[in-house]
Amino acid sequence: MPGAGRLEVIDPTGFPGWDELVGRHPEATVFHTSAWARVLSATYDYKPLYFTEMEEGKLGALLPFMEIRSWLTGSRGVSLPFTDEVAPILSEGVDFEETIRPVIGMAESRGWKTLEFRGCAHGMADQPPAAEYLTHDLDLTPGEEALFARYRTNVQRNIRKAEREGIAVESDNTPEGVRDFYRLNCLTRREHGLPPQPARFFDNLREHVLDKGLGSLLMARHRGAPVAGAVFLHFGKRAIYKYGASDRRYQNLRVNNLVFREGIRAMCGKGFRTLSFGRTDLHHEGLRQFKLSWGVQESRLRYFRYDMKSRTWLSRQKDRISSWNGVISKMPLPILRLVGSVAYRHVG
Repeated sequence: MPGAGRLEVIDPTGFPGWDELVGRHPEATVFHTSAWARVLSATYDYKPLYFTEMEEGKLGALLPFMEIRSWLTGSRGVSLPFTDEVAPILSEGVDFEETIRPVIGMAESRGWKTLEFRGCAHGMADQPPAAEYLTHDLDLTPGEEALFARYRTNVQRNIRKAEREGIAVESDNTPEGVRDFYRLNCLTRREHGLPPQPARFFDNLREHVLDKGLGSLLMARHRGAPVAGAVFLHFGKRAIYKYGASDRRYQNLRVNNLVFREGIRAMCGKGFRTLSFGRTDLHHEGLRQFKLSWGVQESRLRYFRYDMKSRTWLSRQKDRISSWNGVISKMPLPILRLVGSVAYRHVG
């Protein structure tokens, strides 16, 4: 039977033709590519260990992991860190239970505490989820004009307001554009009670993803000043909204609505069939309603965590809003940047 003991462990960043290989599988996304692996390994010094089965030049199975070795959080395998959803790729006839056995064996030999899967493949549905989220996907095939008519009335109104205010939205993958976005991202993360990602993360994202034609940074400017931005990634026929940031002082101009509309228009123009709006926490009703207002399809996203010591799948814990959020939102940005540059590698 396929998937029984044939897995090879590879590093996609050193595997010639990896993206062409993975791109032939219909379930592949940008998060399965070597480009995304380079971003994670270059920024956080994670080791890529991609468990792969190939049959006649095609992928039969892919379970991508990054090894996180941390004195703070322990050693573990995550598939994949800082990635909303990257379900294992298992072709028809590949059994998950058999496929995971050599993965567990290697995890044991490397001293991992847990295995974490961010997404569900066939054969995993009976396991208890360790965490649950919502995802929202937009079918782009009708085209941007038809989609605009389906947006909620308030979204249409906000887009028109931003246009009247003279907001200009342009693709800007330049180092200067990425720096402008990083500054906005620091402001937005602090408002949400979170430290920002390290600046080098966005530098690596530009070098390995945006500059390789696998994504776009859309920047909105008001009278020349950067006021909002969004990062869209894409691969094959799928696009993904990954990061958004804005200056709250310009919130009344409804800039974010226009950035999203221009992102959807750009993805339609490039021929992508779907746009994922990313992960949403179950308790974040405001963000959920914002995404629903664009006519998306809502689904559940489940994460799974296998504990090596007990040899069991860990059950879901109750959602908790961190008590640190209020403290972080009051910290000076230089301190938050330092926290982010140190902490994110351990969090994964």
